[in-house]
Amino acid sequence: MNSELKFGMNIHNGRYAAYPAENLEMNINTCKELGMEWIRFNQTFEDEESLREIKHVSDLCHANGMKLMLVVDTRKYSTVESLSQIEREMTEYFKNASAFLRDAVDVYQLFNEMDVHCMGGDIANIFLSPADGREKGEYDCILWERSIAAVKGALKGMKAGYPQGKTCLNFAWWHTALIYELYRQGLRWDITGLDWYSDCEEVSSIERLMEDVQENIPDGELMICEMNYWMNLHERYTPERKQALQAGVIRDRWQAEWLPEFIDKLEGYDNPRLKAVMLYELLDEPAYERELGDYTGESHFGFIECDEKGGNQVKKPAFYSLQERLKNCDAIAKTG
Repeated sequence: MNSELKFGMNIHNGRYAAYPAENLEMNINTCKELGMEWIRFNQTFEDEESLREIKHVSDLCHANGMKLMLVVDTRKYSTVESLSQIEREMTEYFKNASAFLRDAVDVYQLFNEMDVHCMGGDIANIFLSPADGREKGEYDCILWERSIAAVKGALKGMKAGYPQGKTCLNFAWWHTALIYELYRQGLRWDITGLDWYSDCEEVSSIERLMEDVQENIPDGELMICEMNYWMNLHERYTPERKQALQAGVIRDRWQAEWLPEFIDKLEGYDNPRLKAVMLYELLDEPAYERELGDYTGESHFGFIECDEKGGNQVKKPAFYSLQERLKNCDAIAKTG
């Protein structure tokens, strides 16, 4: 049994409506109350202000005994013309920032779900039937090459700016072709991240995916970078299920029931390379739903219901079921 799994929570930077800067300390304290040992936080290196924000988040995390995983989901390379220029600019970008931040960041995640971007998908639809992302031909060939150049530059920059920095590359679903190609080209990183939600588990299994990853990337750690009950209206769902998912009481109950069961499965799998699991995400984001004018799952992934500015927070049933399950994890770990 893998009773030493560490758990973390995704939160967003202050540009997200539900995560204003004045609520940052409260949100991190809530993560600690929930039993988190990691914070996964997204921010780019656009200016000194963003670097200071990362430092501030780091200080709060470390003061509360938690580690910081920074997601640098930049698309600065998207307007650069040549592959060599992309590599050079990403090298400088990551070199300068990592030299400044150094061990303020415990894990640097370079970009985020580049596979989804290269397949033309989006956050609500990572299944692009009949493609599953295991073949190069399922990706946009231009975006594929540009993404590889960006990762090459980012890894070079990290090594130059802060050689001790721990790096992560992630992907979603079975979109393995791109990350396997990076490894085949001789690129190396410390953690391979898998983004896996309940809709993935319904038609496949995290064990099969991890075994496939370990065959193709035989070194380094594994981490689940995003995990939760899937809130979007999947195209394969029946009308009845879609209707039920939009009903808050039913949706909240399904989330609260699924999470402890999936954690049981992860612990029972007992994979020593799997070190941590990051839950997505702390707060609901009602602004998405208001902007679209209709139900959108991205507004409901949170463990806490809130208004558009992150106020009037109400903990969902999943907050308490997760909290109780993690207390059991901790008790098992302490008793051996």
